Amino acid sequence: MVRWASCNEMFEGWDIASQLGCLASLGYQGVEIAPFTMAARASEIPSARRREVRTEAARLGLTVTGLHWLLAGPAAEIEGWHLTDPDPGVRAKTVAYIGELASLCADLGGGVLVLGSPRQRSTTGGLSVAESTKLLVSSLAAALPAVAAAGVTLCLEPLPAAETDVINSCNESLAVIRELDHPNLRLVLDVKSLAAESRVSGEPIPEIVRRVGRSVEYVQANDENRGHPGSGLVDFVPIMAALKAIDYDGWISIEPFDFRPGPETIARESIAYLKESWATAEASEGAVHGTA
Repeated sequence: MVRWASCNEMFEGWDIASQLGCLASLGYQGVEIAPFTMAARASEIPSARRREVRTEAARLGLTVTGLHWLLAGPAAEIEGWHLTDPDPGVRAKTVAYIGELASLCADLGGGVLVLGSPRQRSTTGGLSVAESTKLLVSSLAAALPAVAAAGVTLCLEPLPAAETDVINSCNESLAVIRELDHPNLRLVLDVKSLAAESRVSGEPIPEIVRRVGRSVEYVQANDENRGHPGSGLVDFVPIMAALKAIDYDGWISIEPFDFRPGPETIARESIAYLKESWATAEASEGAVHGTA
């Protein structure tokens, strides 16, 4: 059975204990943390604080699913993290930081590092997309030993061309994943990004999900309008049916970008809509097989 989680950066101004309490009260089972909501850099989060967050989450019946927005936040510009920079020193510093994030993720009890961070992988320094992609592959290869040692999985996220020019489709993500052929490198599906990919390719979102299903480790739920699930035009019932068809039983984590409705409203409406969509897909499947 799938489990429901929420990203935490929408809780602007809330302490993390209050964030966890809100999510638990609404029926969520997990929280996906943006590291910059805890500190500018992973190294600034002491071991005691990591244990405290993990313990409080567990007390409330929550799991820290993992981390996302890995290379974003106030320290990003200062540190200059970048996975495809032509300067090997910049790439090495970024790879080392992913190792720090892997340790943080493990300490919090998490299992995934969701690698979106569009600005930190886009072409730079006059390089072509092909050259930048090769450097991305090299950086990921260098990062994976530390990721594996921490016992977590790095999930490569395809992002729309409006956000980055490096890795815009599931096929491009899978090409990198297959080239590196590492058990700790998998695919994350983000509904907003899937909608953008579908518009470009013409392939319906559910068909993309079915096609790439064996490589999917994690799912992020949002709308093409950058809002939360159910706030726009994306119909999640066919998407849920596709996830059921590939026997997906992992996390579905909401990741809105429009925080204006407020975190409690977003969290409440999202989980209600997602559960309803899952139940509808399940009922339709039962009717098809004569079990309804």
